[in-house]
Amino acid sequence: MAVPEEIRMRLSHWCSARVPAGERDHRQVAYTIHGDAITILERRPPAYPELGPAWSATPVARLLRRSDGWQLERPAGRGVWRRDTTGTDPIALLDSVSA
Repeated sequence: MAVPEEIRMRLSHWCSARVPAGERDHRQVAYTIHGDAITILERRPPAYPELGPAWSATPVARLLRRSDGWQLERPAGRGVWRRDTTGTDPIALLDSVSA
C-alpha cells in the first residue's frame, strides 16, 4: 500500500510547523517514505561545512501503515524500533510524540 498523497501533504505541514521560521537554518523536521514506512527525522546542518554540505538526520519516530490503520514506533537505539501506539490517523499519532 502506497502512502496516500493526502497523508504526504499533511506530513509536510506537520513537519514545517514543528520548527519556527527563525530556527530553520539550524534545525528542520522532515520525513522519508520507504514502502509503507514513514520515518520522521530531525535534521541539523553540518558542524564543519568545509568537510561537506550534508545535513545530519536523526530518526525520532516511524509510522508503519497497516491494513487497520497506523502503528507508531520510536527509536530504541542502533536501528532498533520500539512499538509505541496504534491509531487510524498518523498525524494524531505524531502529535502524541511531540506533546
